[in-house]
Amino acid sequence: MQKYNKTYLFFIIFIILFFSGFGFLFFKIQNLEQAVNSLSLKQIPTNENKESVTTLDLGNNCSDNCKKEIEDLVSQAISTVSATKTSVPSNIVVPKTETKIAYIPLSGPITSTSTEWVDAVGTDVYIDLTNDYGKNAKVSWEAFLKVAYGNGQAFARLFDATHGIGVDGSEISLIGSDTSTQVSSGNLNLWSGRNLYRVQIKSLNSFEVTFGSGRIKITY
Repeated sequence: MQKYNKTYLFFIIFIILFFSGFGFLFFKIQNLEQAVNSLSLKQIPTNENKESVTTLDLGNNCSDNCKKEIEDLVSQAISTVSATKTSVPSNIVVPKTETKIAYIPLSGPITSTSTEWVDAVGTDVYIDLTNDYGKNAKVSWEAFLKVAYGNGQAFARLFDATHGIGVDGSEISLIGSDTSTQVSSGNLNLWSGRNLYRVQIKSLNSFEVTFGSGRIKITY
């Protein structure tokens, strides 16, 4: 009977300890669940790049160790997401736009002593800027000029024979030089369509001027 009582007593103690431990474990799990449910995300702006950083409000239901473990896990997750967003493939090649230049030669030499514009014979050329070179094409021109004895001024321009007008901005000149010198214009605005252009020259004071040669420059 005494042996039976001891066995029964041990069994009772075991049951008590078992359920006590289970109750303690259930209590800890319940506290952890309440702590997790009380978590809230906050966005805190940084000073450097004005982007927001996600942080956790852990409340008062989580111990210091609990808070540290959860914050470490969240930090690792945020770092992984950030690294994924900022990764850029290294094999992307951006094609370069190649600029082309075409030159249309203008033959010379041509001389004149006229103080009015005269045609430089043999310099006629047809140009359809948009259709031949594209809508973004730019055109300018340059010529070698001189004036006899370096006395006076030599003038040259492009003339739109199709419309009967000088090309705006195409007039170039050389003052007081009897050495053939290259002179260039800025960018020009040509009328649309296929038009006939030629060089015209004149002298300031009837001293002989010379158009040595020239060329039209087209960038496209």
